[in-house]
Amino acid sequence: MEEHKGGTSFGAIVATIGAVLIALGIAWLIALNWSSIPDALKIVILIILTGGSYIAGTMMKIKDYKGIGGSLQVLGGLLYTLSIFLIAQIFSTDASMQGIAILLLLAWAGVLASAYIFDSSPSLIIALVEFLIWIGVQFIAFFEHTRGDPSIGIIALVYLFTGVLLFGLTQLHKSKDHKFANVYRYWTAFYMLLLTYILSFQVLLPALWPSEATTSAGALIFIIIFAIVSIIIAGIGISMAVAKGKISANEILAAIGVVAVYGLLITLATLVSESRYGLFGGGISGGLFLLWIFDNILFIGVILAVIGYGVKNRSSKIVNLGIIFFTIDIITRYIGFIMDFGGQIGFAVVAIFGGVILIFGGWGIERWRKKLMTEVKAPTGHIYT
Repeated sequence: MEEHKGGTSFGAIVATIGAVLIALGIAWLIALNWSSIPDALKIVILIILTGGSYIAGTMMKIKDYKGIGGSLQVLGGLLYTLSIFLIAQIFSTDASMQGIAILLLLAWAGVLASAYIFDSSPSLIIALVEFLIWIGVQFIAFFEHTRGDPSIGIIALVYLFTGVLLFGLTQLHKSKDHKFANVYRYWTAFYMLLLTYILSFQVLLPALWPSEATTSAGALIFIIIFAIVSIIIAGIGISMAVAKGKISANEILAAIGVVAVYGLLITLATLVSESRYGLFGGGISGGLFLLWIFDNILFIGVILAVIGYGVKNRSSKIVNLGIIFFTIDIITRYIGFIMDFGGQIGFAVVAIFGGVILIFGGWGIERWRKKLMTEVKAPTGHIYT
């Protein structure tokens, strides 16, 4: 039974949910009986469950049940991650934030390796999620033993370079016509939209570089090394894609422009920094208001760029992703406007007025989406999803 190319079958989705539930159930059963199981048997059980999931998934793929096989490999990745932490508990390893960061590093690296070994896109997604979590935990670990609060601006820059890394990996895989290019492409778009959306909140901008924030030598070294590695990989990927004619000059310039503007935005946030304990009090300064307006205009620009990127690459998933974030942005700003407007009568007026806008806006967005889907599905060469 072969799945539709470029799509995900309903059975595969159900099977993936089942894989997650199985992993949760196994984790729960092991936790309930953990103290009564001999250490050697614990390790054997974890190895058998993890290896069995990967082997079963591979066998299902060989029999052409690719969706079910991918779901079992997702289960294998989740069980591998669970095994890392449970085995670490057996040997009483470091329980600090740095210890947890090391375990997460082993987890995402192992799942990433299995994704390439078993040619599993779902496993790659698990690895990318764990990678992003690892960055956040590692950042916290750098400031675990320092006084004061960490600078969120540092982690914002790290996540910005993560976008650079994902874009580079997209081009690298695209130059080789590797199927993982579609995964990296979608995650690059999703990641940049999510980062842009988070930075578009007014309250976060002055919190990027709070006045009482401290710095960490480890964090600074980490961001420098991470930035260099990300830029090198992006450079290699872009060069290979250019050589194979897989990327246009406009796409390269757009990517560089987005990264440069967001780097500037994060840096300029130092001009509106406040004490973290006074962020929710008082009014908004003129500088912060202008920066916030600029950030939201940029967010709309990124959304339109992502939608255009999806249309160009014939990817309905990326187009839908851009429209979803556009809708979320409208709803979020509408709720924020209600909160700022204040008053019971004001709330009623804004609610009625906003409701009318949302009804017509929803109708317009749906028409826009259908038009874009028509363009995406137009028969022009290779179709990406």
